[in-house]
Amino acid sequence: MANRKYNHSRRIKDLQPAKIKSLYPGTIVQFKYNGDKIFDKKPMVLVLWNDYSDYKIHGINLNYLTEFKIKNLFNEIMDRGNVLTEQDQVSTDDYDDNLPYRNLLKDPYTRLQLPTYKENRGGNPLSKSEAIKQMDILHEKKLKKIVKKHDIYRSYIQNKMSSIRVVTYDIEGLIK
Repeated sequence: MANRKYNHSRRIKDLQPAKIKSLYPGTIVQFKYNGDKIFDKKPMVLVLWNDYSDYKIHGINLNYLTEFKIKNLFNEIMDRGNVLTEQDQVSTDDYDDNLPYRNLLKDPYTRLQLPTYKENRGGNPLSKSEAIKQMDILHEKKLKKIVKKHDIYRSYIQNKMSSIRVVTYDIEGLIK
């Protein structure tokens, strides 16, 4: 269990309401979390995997990291070819328009482009197995040592989450 929380509210440029289905891997999200023995009742999470069939969100709680450590985390992830951008679901062609939960976010938001099912990369959408494989490689090569060292990985049960909002994070100075 993490023993300290950091406040990153000065880095939050905007918040917009969101539904669980609109949370793609790499999205930064903030919500209220209710339950017994909860240390961080308002986590800010970098979503690694949205397991909506199991009603869970898996991610890294950024409130347990200093700004410097967040910068290092993002740079480590971006070394694998992932990009940190401000994205807009309405005007982007990254997602298949045939998906039922497309375009749920209306305003731009910050997203670290992690491997995502049906996301276009180089003209071809990723299959589910390829997205899982790439995430496993990212976890083994980059995230595992950071997550173990700082104890920041969390799984959140959806029915304990409320007031879900996607964050537009001020990324100025966070990228190389």
